[in-house]
Amino acid sequence: AGTQGGKTSFGPWWLWREVMRCGSGDYIAATATFDLFKLKMLPEIRNVFEHVLKIGRYWAGDGVIEIRNPETGQFEAKRADDPMWGRIILRSASAGGGLESATAKAAWLDECGQDAFTIDTWDAVQRRLSIHRGRVFGGTTPYNLGWLKTEIVDKAASDASIEVISFP
Repeated sequence: AGTQGGKTSFGPWWLWREVMRCGSGDYIAATATFDLFKLKMLPEIRNVFEHVLKIGRYWAGDGVIEIRNPETGQFEAKRADDPMWGRIILRSASAGGGLESATAKAAWLDECGQDAFTIDTWDAVQRRLSIHRGRVFGGTTPYNLGWLKTEIVDKAASDASIEVISFP
């Protein structure tokens, strides 16, 4: 979509829907660079989960948002490394192996069309979602003709599991 189309603002709401659909477990929210993460993505996701829905608690040191147990209404962790009903793992593509070692149920990828968000990052996200066959929402302006075109746009014509929504 075009610049200032609302992609980043939509992402947390899409992820919340996936949490409600898939239940307890891990989710991923990743963007291209740390700068984009701290300036745009983090404020958006925190606003939705902490302030609007009041179901999230941000653990800055570990880069996760804990999600309240909807049955009890309680946060289950006393520390960031305690078990949680659900959590959103917050990362940037520039974090190297930061997307490895998770088993996630869905992923929101913001600005995944930027050069810093490589095919290797896309593959890492796909590995994290493989057990649960998790869905991905990738919101981006198409910056180049790289992996996003070959792996998503081109395949959408023949793969019913891929939907490309484009708007100016």
